[in-house]
Amino acid sequence: MKTLWLLVTSAALGSTLVHAQGAPAPATRTWTSSDGRKIEAAFVALEGAGVKIRMANGSTFTVPLDRLSPEDQAFAKTQASTPPGTAAEQPAVPAASTTWPRTVSLEDKPEVTVVKEDADKREFVYRSPHYEFQCDSKLGANVVREFGRMFEATYLINNLLPLDFKPKPEPLREFFLARLFTEKSTYMDEGGVEGSAGIYSRGKKALMVPLASLGVKMVGSRVSLEIGNDQDNATLIHEITHQMMNHWLNKLPTWYIEGSAEYIEMLEYKRSGGFSLIGLNRRLRDYAARMNYGGGGKAFTMIDLEELMTIDGQRWSAALGKGGAATENYGSAALLTYYFYHLDDKGDAAHVIAYLRQVENAKTDDEKKGAVKAHLLRERTYAQLADEVKKALRKEGIDISYFPPGKNGPAPTSN
Repeated sequence: MKTLWLLVTSAALGSTLVHAQGAPAPATRTWTSSDGRKIEAAFVALEGAGVKIRMANGSTFTVPLDRLSPEDQAFAKTQASTPPGTAAEQPAVPAASTTWPRTVSLEDKPEVTVVKEDADKREFVYRSPHYEFQCDSKLGANVVREFGRMFEATYLINNLLPLDFKPKPEPLREFFLARLFTEKSTYMDEGGVEGSAGIYSRGKKALMVPLASLGVKMVGSRVSLEIGNDQDNATLIHEITHQMMNHWLNKLPTWYIEGSAEYIEMLEYKRSGGFSLIGLNRRLRDYAARMNYGGGGKAFTMIDLEELMTIDGQRWSAALGKGGAATENYGSAALLTYYFYHLDDKGDAAHVIAYLRQVENAKTDDEKKGAVKAHLLRERTYAQLADEVKKALRKEGIDISYFPPGKNGPAPTSN
């Protein structure tokens, strides 16, 4: 059973080597009002007679200039007069590749800015080009820079795949947020899952991770950084991918939400900050071996394709407590995703890309179903698709069979 999954809560083939390096984000500072009150925020802009500032949680508001201390008024005016391009800015978003890359890599360790280190309040905030890390222990920029490579590299590959996911932070956020916890008990109190390396909470708009999953250990006030284990890295990459796709989660079917994250997890991650897509069929066979209980790595029993492609989140979540049932769902979703990316028709992912472009603008469930029929099924019945998937995967060295329908229980009836 997977130890990490998407937690949905509610408040409701050419060779390509890609490099990315971003500038640090503006840091917060202490602002003092004319009556002596203080607040931590970053300067955004001088707007008429007011100063627009941004809090660490991403919220912005405007303070009348004359309500600030003389020093802060002078600071705001100086910032406003700084020539464009001299202040730290968000790095440019890399465009999706037109072909499937073979290698994606960061140029160097990501730049990290110390935004806030308040020992009394146990509030420590650091930023890499696209991530804000909030922790209850002091880590320092060098430590964050080390594990931050995995977050930034996962952001990069999700941008560069020709699927054109266009990753972006959740509404009202400028950065993706990762909340890091020194103690496992605190992580669990905040909604962590027992045995997990971390979770993405859609309701909290944050990835929540115990420090141990990143190889960070606290010995008193001293930070010890060890190489994280491969399983923790893989499952965190899965969850980071969910966060990259936060704006897709209401548009895509459950199997593809999970299958696309499993696909990124399946790839070879380089600790220097990158992914290799070379030898994908070997990675696929290794993945099948890990996910299959009885086939010795060569055979895999998939969920009935109609059941898999129409499963809802409720039935998917119900399988999480049933051991092998969850593994079978995740493995089936990953193999089907791989098929649509690399084996369907000409093997160039053209049909799944067309599907994504149509579903991106879909407004109703009927429109989403129509996109599946038009681009994924393409006049094929589920039985015909299942036969084509079986033949294609056999050429990749994986023999599959299918469970009879109903492995995840009956589909809900509509009134």
